[in-house]
Amino acid sequence: MHKTWNKAFHKRKLWRSVSKPGKLVYYMQPLIEHLFDTWMQPLPFPTLLKFIYSWVLIFFIMIPMLYPLLVLLSYYGIFQYAAEEHFGLKTPEKWDLLGAAARLWHFEVTNRKYLLRLYAHGSVVRLQLNQQPESFDPYLRIPFAGELA
Repeated sequence: MHKTWNKAFHKRKLWRSVSKPGKLVYYMQPLIEHLFDTWMQPLPFPTLLKFIYSWVLIFFIMIPMLYPLLVLLSYYGIFQYAAEEHFGLKTPEKWDLLGAAARLWHFEVTNRKYLLRLYAHGSVVRLQLNQQPESFDPYLRIPFAGELA
């Protein structure tokens, strides 16, 4: 009698009958268990380290799903470009991937008052969200007389 219960599942004969999504779930289980173990263990700087580590793990868990999606989107973009340039076909606005990418790439805020202002004070660089340019910097106590950029 063979000791099949000690064999890993991916080394058994039954493994050949498992579907590709089932194999993907099998190989992702250690990463997901590691993610849960990370949140159950006390770590120094718990929120910062746990969030960074969790996002890295989630990225690696999502790679098998994100990569085919990226490939499909790029092929759809190529198909849409060929259809527009060579055949003169226009895609509906909901399906216009190239138009959405162009709008996102050339996006510009028209109301300059609400732009974020980036101030550099020597080695301190911070993002100021305040709308009053004459207000004091809470870190260096420097009064601003308008835009510095």
